[in-house]
Amino acid sequence: MSGAAPLLLSMDVEDWPQSTWDRSLAITRRAADNTMRVLDILATHRTRITMFVLGKFAERFPAVVKRIRDDGHEIASHGFGHVEVFRQTPSEFVEDVARSIAVLEDICGTKVEGYRAPDFSIVRSTLWALEALGELGLKYDSSIFPIGHRRYGIRDWPVLPSRIQLTGGRSLIELPIATATIYGRRVPVAGGGYHRLLPSALIQLAVRRSIAQGQPFVAYCHPYEFDSREFHEIPIRIPLSVRLHQGLGRSRFQKKFERLVRSFRVELYRDTACRCGDVEIVSTDRFQRRDRCVLTEDGRRLAETG
Repeated sequence: MSGAAPLLLSMDVEDWPQSTWDRSLAITRRAADNTMRVLDILATHRTRITMFVLGKFAERFPAVVKRIRDDGHEIASHGFGHVEVFRQTPSEFVEDVARSIAVLEDICGTKVEGYRAPDFSIVRSTLWALEALGELGLKYDSSIFPIGHRRYGIRDWPVLPSRIQLTGGRSLIELPIATATIYGRRVPVAGGGYHRLLPSALIQLAVRRSIAQGQPFVAYCHPYEFDSREFHEIPIRIPLSVRLHQGLGRSRFQKKFERLVRSFRVELYRDTACRCGDVEIVSTDRFQRRDRCVLTEDGRRLAETG
């Protein structure tokens, strides 16, 4: 891939109660207000990022999606209902993504080129989803976390952007989530809860090292991470352990985010994908093997172990 490596900063536009607590919930006004707040921050810094917008959010708040477009940000798909890929059949997955693309393109009048799975849920057993994304006409995916984790990740996936060879002569660019290597082991440093909890100096170091090695730093966040009052004000009883796990560090998140925006050159995902002409060509066959699964108490599979 030619040119200096950029920071690929993105936001998964969703609502914490619906995306994390109960998928049947409606998207709340709070999610729209938080998204508008982030748009204001980005406008102040004259920075454009890629926004993976949930279809359910777009249906509820089309005016916010239009502002995302009008501010020059890239609009990509985060699926429709925030259901993990491994909880869907192939036909359900295609229907979910196609519905989200149709909603976004109808609102914006622009073509959707990229996708990110809810909770990075393209794992070994769901690599078939990449073929489906190619069939839907998408150009790139950013769903694979190249780490070992109990809920997501493919630990031996390439850390650099790659071109996935699909059937029928099609291909799909994969922009994997950024990691750092410590004592030979990949660790997550790319955003969300990791950026809430890690010191800003460590985040900056991870980005600088990645860029110095010619590797784009693929980072993500969510609108609710800018909202430190959410768990004090939402009308849902949330266990203390969840509130701590999901809320710690939110009060400092905006400052860390703005420092990233000031410190590095930010590029849209679609622009980086367009420049990936000479990247490694990957076949999913080498990653498709049966691994031990993590199960819920009622026996439903959560994810591969990596």
